[in-house]
Amino acid sequence: MSQAGTKKAIFFIVSLLIFALLYFIPISSMPHKAQVALSIFAMGAFLWITEAIPLHITSFVILLFLSLFLVPDMKVKYTFFFAPFFSGAIVLFLGGFTLARAMKVYKLDEKFADFILRKSGTRPSSILFGFMFATAFLSMWMSNTATTALMMAVALTIFHKLEPDDSFRKALAIGIPFSANIGGMGTPIGTPPNAIAMGLLRERGIEISFFKWMVFAVPVEFVLLIFTWFLLLKIFPPKRDNVSLEVEDTSKNDSATRVTVITLVLTVLLWLTSSIHHIKDAVIALIPVIVLFGSGTLGKDDFYFLGWDVLMLMGGGLALGLAAQKSGLNAWLIDATGIAGLSPYWVFFGFVALTGIVTNFMSNTSTAALIIPIAIAMEGVNPAIMAVGIALAASSSMLLPVSTPPNAIAYGSGVIKVKDMFKTGMIITLLCVIILVSVFYALIGLVLS
Repeated sequence: MSQAGTKKAIFFIVSLLIFALLYFIPISSMPHKAQVALSIFAMGAFLWITEAIPLHITSFVILLFLSLFLVPDMKVKYTFFFAPFFSGAIVLFLGGFTLARAMKVYKLDEKFADFILRKSGTRPSSILFGFMFATAFLSMWMSNTATTALMMAVALTIFHKLEPDDSFRKALAIGIPFSANIGGMGTPIGTPPNAIAMGLLRERGIEISFFKWMVFAVPVEFVLLIFTWFLLLKIFPPKRDNVSLEVEDTSKNDSATRVTVITLVLTVLLWLTSSIHHIKDAVIALIPVIVLFGSGTLGKDDFYFLGWDVLMLMGGGLALGLAAQKSGLNAWLIDATGIAGLSPYWVFFGFVALTGIVTNFMSNTSTAALIIPIAIAMEGVNPAIMAVGIALAASSSMLLPVSTPPNAIAYGSGVIKVKDMFKTGMIITLLCVIILVSVFYALIGLVLS
Protein backbone atom coordinates (compact mmCIF):
# COMPACT_ATOMS: atom_id res chain seq x y z
CA MET A 1 0.00 0.00 0.00
CA SER A 2 1.30 3.46 -0.89
CA GLN A 3 2.05 6.09 1.74
CA ALA A 4 -1.09 8.01 0.74
CA GLY A 5 -3.16 4.81 0.96
CA THR A 6 -1.77 4.02 4.40
CA LYS A 7 -2.57 7.53 5.59
CA LYS A 8 -6.15 7.23 4.36
CA ALA A 9 -6.54 3.83 6.03
CA ILE A 10 -5.34 5.31 9.33
CA PHE A 11 -7.79 8.19 8.97
CA PHE A 12 -10.64 5.74 8.35
CA ILE A 13 -9.74 3.72 11.45
CA VAL A 14 -9.55 6.94 13.48
CA SER A 15 -13.04 7.87 12.27
CA LEU A 16 -14.36 4.55 13.59
CA LEU A 17 -12.63 5.17 16.92
CA ILE A 18 -14.24 8.62 17.10
CA PHE A 19 -17.63 7.00 16.55
CA ALA A 20 -16.99 4.33 19.19
CA LEU A 21 -15.78 6.80 21.83
CA LEU A 22 -18.75 9.12 21.42
CA TYR A 23 -21.19 6.21 21.17
CA PHE A 24 -20.11 4.26 24.26
CA ILE A 25 -18.92 6.97 26.69
CA PRO A 26 -21.95 8.57 28.38
CA ILE A 27 -22.31 12.33 27.97
CA SER A 28 -24.04 14.11 30.82
CA SER A 29 -27.54 15.44 30.11
CA MET A 30 -27.47 14.22 26.50
CA PRO A 31 -30.33 11.94 25.40
CA HIS A 32 -29.12 8.61 24.03
CA LYS A 33 -30.60 9.30 20.57
CA ALA A 34 -28.75 12.60 20.37
CA GLN A 35 -25.52 10.91 21.47
CA VAL A 36 -25.84 8.31 18.72
CA ALA A 37 -26.46 11.06 16.18
CA LEU A 38 -23.45 13.00 17.50
CA SER A 39 -21.16 9.99 17.15
CA ILE A 40 -22.24 9.51 13.51
CA PHE A 41 -22.06 13.25 12.88
CA ALA A 42 -18.47 13.46 14.19
CA MET A 43 -17.39 10.38 12.25
CA GLY A 44 -18.89 11.76 9.01
CA ALA A 45 -17.33 15.19 9.56
CA PHE A 46 -13.89 13.63 10.11
CA LEU A 47 -14.18 11.53 6.95
CA TRP A 48 -15.33 14.52 4.90
CA ILE A 49 -12.51 16.72 6.21
CA THR A 50 -9.74 14.16 5.73
CA GLU A 51 -11.19 12.63 2.53
CA ALA A 52 -10.03 9.23 3.80
CA ILE A 53 -12.58 7.75 1.40
CA PRO A 54 -14.41 9.45 -1.49
CA LEU A 55 -16.86 12.08 -0.21
CA HIS A 56 -19.91 10.34 -1.70
CA ILE A 57 -18.89 7.01 -0.13
CA THR A 58 -18.80 8.75 3.23
CA SER A 59 -22.50 9.49 2.65
CA PHE A 60 -23.15 5.76 2.35
CA VAL A 61 -21.15 5.09 5.52
CA ILE A 62 -23.32 7.67 7.29
CA LEU A 63 -26.47 6.02 5.90
CA LEU A 64 -25.29 2.58 7.07
CA PHE A 65 -24.55 3.78 10.60
CA LEU A 66 -27.81 5.72 10.83
CA SER A 67 -29.72 2.59 9.81
CA LEU A 68 -27.87 0.29 12.19
CA PHE A 69 -27.54 2.48 15.29
CA LEU A 70 -30.05 5.35 15.21
CA VAL A 71 -33.10 3.79 13.57
CA PRO A 72 -33.70 1.31 16.48
CA ASP A 73 -33.58 4.17 19.01
CA MET A 74 -35.92 6.36 17.00
CA LYS A 75 -38.33 3.50 16.31
CA VAL A 76 -38.74 4.38 12.65
CA LYS A 77 -38.28 2.27 9.52
CA TYR A 78 -34.81 2.14 8.00
CA THR A 79 -36.20 3.86 4.90
CA PHE A 80 -36.60 7.01 7.01
CA PHE A 81 -32.98 7.95 6.27
CA PHE A 82 -33.03 6.54 2.73
CA ALA A 83 -35.65 9.08 1.62
CA PRO A 84 -33.31 12.13 1.51
CA PHE A 85 -31.22 10.43 -1.19
CA PHE A 86 -34.05 10.99 -3.67
CA SER A 87 -35.70 14.00 -2.11
CA GLY A 88 -36.94 17.07 -3.94
CA ALA A 89 -33.54 18.74 -3.57
CA ILE A 90 -31.81 15.79 -5.24
CA VAL A 91 -34.34 15.67 -8.09
CA LEU A 92 -33.97 19.41 -8.62
CA PHE A 93 -30.22 19.01 -9.02
CA LEU A 94 -30.71 15.95 -11.24
CA GLY A 95 -32.70 18.12 -13.63
CA GLY A 96 -30.00 20.78 -13.49
CA PHE A 97 -27.26 18.23 -14.21
CA THR A 98 -29.25 16.93 -17.18
CA LEU A 99 -29.57 20.41 -18.68
CA ALA A 100 -25.87 21.07 -18.05
CA ARG A 101 -24.89 17.82 -19.78
CA ALA A 102 -26.99 18.67 -22.83
CA MET A 103 -25.49 22.17 -22.98
CA LYS A 104 -22.02 20.65 -22.95
CA VAL A 105 -22.75 17.88 -25.47
CA TYR A 106 -24.26 20.30 -27.99
CA LYS A 107 -21.72 23.04 -27.15
CA LEU A 108 -24.31 25.60 -26.14
CA ASP A 109 -21.97 26.66 -23.36
CA GLU A 110 -19.29 27.42 -25.95
CA LYS A 111 -21.81 29.31 -28.06
CA PHE A 112 -22.75 31.53 -25.15
CA ALA A 113 -19.12 32.09 -24.18
CA ASP A 114 -18.29 32.96 -27.78
CA PHE A 115 -21.17 35.45 -27.94
CA ILE A 116 -20.16 37.26 -24.75
CA LEU A 117 -16.48 37.39 -25.58
CA ARG A 118 -17.07 38.70 -29.10
CA LYS A 119 -19.01 41.56 -27.52
CA SER A 120 -16.26 42.30 -24.99
CA GLY A 121 -14.07 44.38 -27.27
CA THR A 122 -10.28 44.52 -27.04
CA ARG A 123 -9.67 46.47 -23.83
CA PRO A 124 -8.27 44.21 -21.06
CA SER A 125 -10.84 45.48 -18.54
CA SER A 126 -13.69 44.64 -20.93
CA ILE A 127 -12.20 41.23 -21.74
CA LEU A 128 -11.88 40.41 -18.03
CA PHE A 129 -15.47 41.46 -17.40
CA GLY A 130 -16.64 39.42 -20.39
CA PHE A 131 -14.89 36.31 -19.10
CA MET A 132 -16.17 36.83 -15.56
CA PHE A 133 -19.76 37.53 -16.63
CA ALA A 134 -19.85 34.52 -18.97
CA THR A 135 -18.35 32.27 -16.30
CA ALA A 136 -20.73 33.45 -13.58
CA PHE A 137 -23.80 33.10 -15.81
CA LEU A 138 -22.89 29.59 -16.97
CA SER A 139 -22.10 28.58 -13.38
CA MET A 140 -25.67 29.48 -12.41
CA TRP A 141 -26.92 26.60 -14.58
CA MET A 142 -24.10 24.07 -14.82
CA SER A 143 -21.18 22.70 -12.81
CA ASN A 144 -18.73 25.39 -11.76
CA THR A 145 -15.94 22.91 -12.41
CA ALA A 146 -17.05 22.32 -16.02
CA THR A 147 -17.58 26.04 -16.51
CA THR A 148 -14.09 26.85 -15.26
CA ALA A 149 -12.53 24.16 -17.45
CA LEU A 150 -14.31 25.62 -20.50
CA MET A 151 -13.42 29.24 -19.80
CA MET A 152 -9.81 28.46 -18.86
CA ALA A 153 -9.44 26.67 -22.20
CA VAL A 154 -10.71 29.79 -23.95
CA ALA A 155 -8.43 31.98 -21.82
CA LEU A 156 -5.37 30.11 -23.10
CA THR A 157 -5.72 32.08 -26.34
CA ILE A 158 -5.29 35.26 -24.30
CA PHE A 159 -2.38 33.95 -22.23
CA HIS A 160 -0.42 33.19 -25.39
CA LYS A 161 -0.86 36.76 -26.65
CA LEU A 162 0.45 38.39 -23.47
CA GLU A 163 3.98 38.76 -22.19
CA PRO A 164 4.87 36.36 -19.34
CA ASP A 165 5.32 39.29 -16.95
CA ASP A 166 1.94 40.89 -17.78
CA SER A 167 -0.02 40.69 -14.55
CA PHE A 168 -3.28 40.72 -16.50
CA ARG A 169 -2.71 37.00 -17.05
CA LYS A 170 -3.08 36.54 -13.28
CA ALA A 171 -6.22 38.69 -13.19
CA LEU A 172 -7.81 36.49 -15.84
CA ALA A 173 -6.65 33.22 -14.27
CA ILE A 174 -8.08 34.21 -10.87
CA GLY A 175 -11.19 35.95 -12.20
CA ILE A 176 -12.49 32.81 -13.91
CA PRO A 177 -12.61 30.42 -10.89
CA PHE A 178 -13.77 33.18 -8.53
CA SER A 179 -16.61 34.02 -10.94
CA ALA A 180 -17.54 30.35 -11.12
CA ASN A 181 -17.74 30.17 -7.31
CA ILE A 182 -19.76 33.40 -7.14
CA GLY A 183 -22.03 32.38 -10.02
CA GLY A 184 -23.11 29.25 -8.17
CA MET A 185 -24.90 31.45 -5.64
CA GLY A 186 -27.43 32.72 -8.18
CA THR A 187 -29.81 29.76 -8.59
CA PRO A 188 -30.91 26.77 -6.51
CA ILE A 189 -29.15 24.46 -9.00
CA GLY A 190 -25.97 26.56 -9.12
CA THR A 191 -24.16 24.62 -6.38
CA PRO A 192 -25.03 21.76 -3.98
CA PRO A 193 -25.12 23.90 -0.78
CA ASN A 194 -28.12 25.75 -2.24
CA ALA A 195 -30.04 22.53 -2.74
CA ILE A 196 -29.05 21.28 0.71
CA ALA A 197 -30.45 24.48 2.24
CA MET A 198 -33.71 24.10 0.31
CA GLY A 199 -33.96 20.41 1.18
CA LEU A 200 -33.45 20.94 4.91
CA LEU A 201 -35.95 23.80 4.91
CA ARG A 202 -38.46 21.64 3.06
CA GLU A 203 -38.19 19.11 5.90
CA ARG A 204 -39.46 21.93 8.14
CA GLY A 205 -42.30 22.81 5.79
CA ILE A 206 -40.59 25.92 4.39
CA GLU A 207 -40.61 26.25 0.60
CA ILE A 208 -38.40 28.68 -1.34
CA SER A 209 -39.23 28.98 -5.02
CA PHE A 210 -36.66 29.15 -7.78
CA PHE A 211 -37.61 32.77 -8.47
CA LYS A 212 -37.43 33.84 -4.81
CA TRP A 213 -33.97 32.36 -4.49
CA MET A 214 -32.79 34.40 -7.48
CA VAL A 215 -34.38 37.61 -6.12
CA PHE A 216 -32.03 37.74 -3.15
CA ALA A 217 -29.08 35.69 -4.47
CA VAL A 218 -28.49 37.41 -7.81
CA PRO A 219 -27.90 40.85 -6.21
CA VAL A 220 -25.31 39.25 -3.89
CA GLU A 221 -23.71 37.60 -6.90
CA PHE A 222 -23.70 40.81 -8.95
CA VAL A 223 -22.13 42.96 -6.21
CA LEU A 224 -19.42 40.38 -5.55
CA LEU A 225 -18.73 39.99 -9.26
CA ILE A 226 -18.33 43.72 -9.85
CA PHE A 227 -16.13 44.16 -6.78
CA THR A 228 -13.96 41.17 -7.74
CA TRP A 229 -13.52 42.55 -11.26
CA PHE A 230 -12.52 45.97 -9.90
CA LEU A 231 -10.17 44.44 -7.32
CA LEU A 232 -8.39 42.22 -9.85
CA LEU A 233 -7.74 45.15 -12.17
CA LYS A 234 -6.23 47.12 -9.27
CA ILE A 235 -4.05 44.29 -7.93
CA PHE A 236 -3.04 42.94 -11.35
CA PRO A 237 -3.10 45.91 -13.77
CA PRO A 238 -2.68 45.07 -17.49
CA LYS A 239 0.38 46.25 -19.39
CA ARG A 240 -1.43 46.58 -22.72
CA ASP A 241 -4.29 48.86 -23.69
CA ASN A 242 -5.63 46.38 -26.26
CA VAL A 243 -5.64 42.62 -26.72
CA SER A 244 -6.96 40.93 -29.85
CA LEU A 245 -9.44 38.16 -29.13
CA GLU A 246 -10.31 35.25 -31.40
CA VAL A 247 -12.75 32.60 -30.22
CA GLU A 248 -13.85 29.71 -32.41
CA ASP A 249 -17.54 28.83 -32.29
CA THR A 250 -17.83 25.04 -32.64
CA SER A 251 -21.48 24.74 -31.64
CA LYS A 252 -23.96 22.85 -33.80
CA ASN A 253 -27.36 23.81 -35.13
CA ASP A 254 -29.31 20.60 -35.62
CA SER A 255 -32.61 19.19 -34.37
CA ALA A 256 -31.06 17.82 -31.17
CA THR A 257 -29.60 21.23 -30.38
CA ARG A 258 -32.99 22.84 -30.94
CA VAL A 259 -34.64 20.30 -28.62
CA THR A 260 -32.05 21.16 -25.98
CA VAL A 261 -32.63 24.90 -26.32
CA ILE A 262 -36.42 24.55 -26.17
CA THR A 263 -36.21 22.25 -23.14
CA LEU A 264 -33.78 24.59 -21.39
CA VAL A 265 -35.91 27.68 -21.99
CA LEU A 266 -39.16 25.90 -21.01
CA THR A 267 -37.69 24.47 -17.81
CA VAL A 268 -36.16 27.76 -16.68
CA LEU A 269 -39.39 29.66 -17.45
CA LEU A 270 -41.41 27.16 -15.42
CA TRP A 271 -38.94 27.45 -12.54
CA LEU A 272 -39.17 31.24 -12.60
CA THR A 273 -42.99 31.26 -12.70
CA SER A 274 -43.69 28.56 -10.10
CA SER A 275 -45.53 31.11 -7.95
CA ILE A 276 -48.11 31.39 -10.76
CA HIS A 277 -48.70 27.75 -11.73
CA HIS A 278 -47.74 26.28 -8.30
CA ILE A 279 -45.86 23.30 -9.73
CA LYS A 280 -42.99 22.35 -7.44
CA ASP A 281 -39.49 23.03 -8.72
CA ALA A 282 -38.48 19.39 -8.22
CA VAL A 283 -41.42 18.24 -10.35
CA ILE A 284 -40.43 20.69 -13.10
CA ALA A 285 -36.89 19.28 -12.93
CA LEU A 286 -38.24 15.96 -14.22
CA ILE A 287 -39.09 17.56 -17.58
CA PRO A 288 -35.51 17.83 -18.92
CA VAL A 289 -34.72 14.32 -17.67
CA ILE A 290 -37.73 12.84 -19.47
CA VAL A 291 -37.50 14.93 -22.65
CA LEU A 292 -33.75 14.84 -23.24
CA PHE A 293 -33.23 11.17 -22.43
CA GLY A 294 -36.63 10.03 -23.72
CA SER A 295 -36.10 11.68 -27.12
CA GLY A 296 -32.59 10.31 -27.52
CA THR A 297 -31.08 13.79 -27.36
CA LEU A 298 -28.94 12.40 -24.55
CA GLY A 299 -27.91 8.74 -24.40
CA LYS A 300 -27.00 6.12 -21.82
CA ASP A 301 -23.39 7.29 -21.63
CA ASP A 302 -24.59 10.81 -20.85
CA PHE A 303 -26.71 9.39 -18.03
CA TYR A 304 -23.52 8.09 -16.40
CA PHE A 305 -22.02 11.61 -16.46
CA LEU A 306 -24.73 13.33 -14.44
CA GLY A 307 -22.66 13.80 -11.29
CA TRP A 308 -24.17 10.96 -9.28
CA ASP A 309 -21.31 11.26 -6.79
CA VAL A 310 -22.38 14.84 -6.01
CA LEU A 311 -26.02 13.79 -5.66
CA MET A 312 -25.08 11.04 -3.22
CA LEU A 313 -22.88 13.45 -1.26
CA MET A 314 -25.86 15.79 -0.99
CA GLY A 315 -28.08 12.88 0.07
CA GLY A 316 -25.70 12.05 2.91
CA GLY A 317 -25.75 15.66 4.06
CA LEU A 318 -29.54 15.77 4.03
CA ALA A 319 -29.79 12.46 5.91
CA LEU A 320 -27.33 13.69 8.52
CA GLY A 321 -29.27 16.93 8.90
CA LEU A 322 -32.49 14.98 9.37
CA ALA A 323 -30.83 12.82 12.04
CA ALA A 324 -29.51 15.86 13.92
CA GLN A 325 -32.97 17.41 13.94
CA LYS A 326 -35.09 14.37 14.81
CA SER A 327 -32.74 12.96 17.44
CA GLY A 328 -32.59 16.20 19.43
CA LEU A 329 -28.86 16.68 18.76
CA ASN A 330 -29.37 20.18 17.38
CA ALA A 331 -31.25 21.34 20.45
CA TRP A 332 -28.64 19.84 22.79
CA LEU A 333 -25.72 21.47 20.95
CA ILE A 334 -27.41 24.86 21.05
CA ASP A 335 -28.06 24.59 24.79
CA ALA A 336 -24.53 23.32 25.46
CA THR A 337 -22.80 26.13 23.58
CA GLY A 338 -24.89 28.87 25.16
CA ILE A 339 -25.39 30.71 21.86
CA ALA A 340 -29.16 30.58 22.23
CA GLY A 341 -29.06 33.76 24.31
CA LEU A 342 -27.58 35.86 21.50
CA SER A 343 -29.71 38.02 19.23
CA PRO A 344 -30.74 36.48 15.87
CA TYR A 345 -28.46 38.89 14.02
CA TRP A 346 -25.31 37.89 15.93
CA VAL A 347 -26.19 34.23 15.61
CA PHE A 348 -26.49 34.74 11.85
CA PHE A 349 -23.20 36.64 11.82
CA GLY A 350 -21.41 33.88 13.72
CA PHE A 351 -22.63 31.04 11.51
CA VAL A 352 -21.94 32.93 8.26
CA ALA A 353 -18.42 33.84 9.40
CA LEU A 354 -17.77 30.24 10.50
CA THR A 355 -18.97 28.95 7.13
CA GLY A 356 -16.78 31.43 5.25
CA ILE A 357 -13.74 30.04 7.07
CA VAL A 358 -14.54 26.33 7.01
CA THR A 359 -15.57 26.21 3.34
CA ASN A 360 -12.02 27.10 2.33
CA PHE A 361 -10.63 23.96 3.94
CA MET A 362 -13.23 21.33 3.06
CA SER A 363 -15.90 20.70 0.44
CA ASN A 364 -18.53 23.45 0.35
CA THR A 365 -21.18 20.73 0.16
CA SER A 366 -19.85 19.06 3.31
CA THR A 367 -19.60 22.44 5.03
CA ALA A 368 -23.24 23.23 4.31
CA ALA A 369 -24.34 19.73 5.33
CA LEU A 370 -22.62 20.07 8.70
CA ILE A 371 -23.46 23.67 9.63
CA ILE A 372 -26.97 24.34 8.25
CA PRO A 373 -28.81 21.71 10.37
CA ILE A 374 -27.39 23.18 13.57
CA ALA A 375 -28.05 26.77 12.57
CA ILE A 376 -31.69 26.34 11.56
CA ALA A 377 -32.49 24.66 14.87
CA MET A 378 -31.71 27.84 16.82
CA GLU A 379 -34.56 29.31 18.83
CA GLY A 380 -35.79 32.74 17.77
CA VAL A 381 -34.10 32.82 14.37
CA ASN A 382 -35.65 32.63 10.93
CA PRO A 383 -34.49 29.20 9.66
CA ALA A 384 -34.84 30.29 6.03
CA ILE A 385 -32.54 33.29 6.55
CA MET A 386 -30.01 31.11 8.36
CA ALA A 387 -30.04 28.35 5.74
CA VAL A 388 -29.80 30.69 2.76
CA GLY A 389 -27.09 32.86 4.31
CA ILE A 390 -24.94 29.85 5.15
CA ALA A 391 -25.47 28.32 1.70
CA LEU A 392 -24.31 31.54 0.03
CA ALA A 393 -21.34 31.84 2.39
CA ALA A 394 -20.35 28.27 1.50
CA SER A 395 -19.62 29.50 -2.05
CA SER A 396 -16.93 31.90 -0.82
CA SER A 397 -14.21 29.27 -1.31
CA MET A 398 -11.58 31.67 -2.58
CA LEU A 399 -8.43 31.32 -0.46
CA LEU A 400 -6.58 28.25 -1.68
CA PRO A 401 -6.27 25.99 -4.74
CA VAL A 402 -7.66 23.12 -2.65
CA SER A 403 -10.70 25.13 -1.56
CA THR A 404 -12.73 24.19 -4.62
CA PRO A 405 -12.14 22.43 -8.00
CA PRO A 406 -12.33 25.70 -10.03
CA ASN A 407 -9.48 27.12 -7.93
CA ALA A 408 -7.44 23.97 -8.54
CA ILE A 409 -8.03 24.16 -12.30
CA ALA A 410 -6.87 27.77 -12.41
CA TYR A 411 -3.82 27.01 -10.27
CA GLY A 412 -2.98 24.12 -12.58
CA SER A 413 -2.57 26.58 -15.47
CA GLY A 414 0.75 27.64 -13.96
CA VAL A 415 -0.14 31.32 -14.37
CA ILE A 416 -0.77 32.06 -10.68
CA LYS A 417 0.82 31.22 -7.36
CA VAL A 418 -0.90 30.36 -4.09
CA LYS A 419 -0.13 33.81 -2.66
CA ASP A 420 -1.84 35.47 -5.66
CA MET A 421 -5.06 33.57 -4.99
CA PHE A 422 -4.85 33.94 -1.21
CA LYS A 423 -4.44 37.72 -1.02
CA THR A 424 -7.29 38.32 -3.46
CA GLY A 425 -9.47 35.55 -2.05
CA MET A 426 -9.13 36.83 1.52
CA ILE A 427 -10.61 40.19 0.53
CA ILE A 428 -13.45 38.60 -1.48
CA THR A 429 -14.32 36.17 1.33
CA LEU A 430 -14.42 39.01 3.88
CA LEU A 431 -16.58 41.07 1.52
CA CYS A 432 -18.97 38.15 1.05
CA VAL A 433 -19.42 37.82 4.81
CA ILE A 434 -19.86 41.59 5.22
CA ILE A 435 -22.49 41.74 2.48
CA LEU A 436 -24.43 38.80 3.87
CA VAL A 437 -24.51 40.14 7.43
CA SER A 438 -25.36 43.71 6.48
CA VAL A 439 -27.43 44.79 3.49
CA PHE A 440 -28.55 41.36 2.35
CA TYR A 441 -29.50 40.17 5.83
CA ALA A 442 -32.30 42.68 5.62
CA LEU A 443 -33.03 41.92 1.94
CA ILE A 444 -33.26 38.17 2.51
CA GLY A 445 -35.57 38.73 5.46
CA LEU A 446 -37.77 41.02 3.39
CA VAL A 447 -38.06 38.58 0.48
CA LEU A 448 -38.67 35.54 2.68
CA SER A 449 -41.09 37.20 5.08
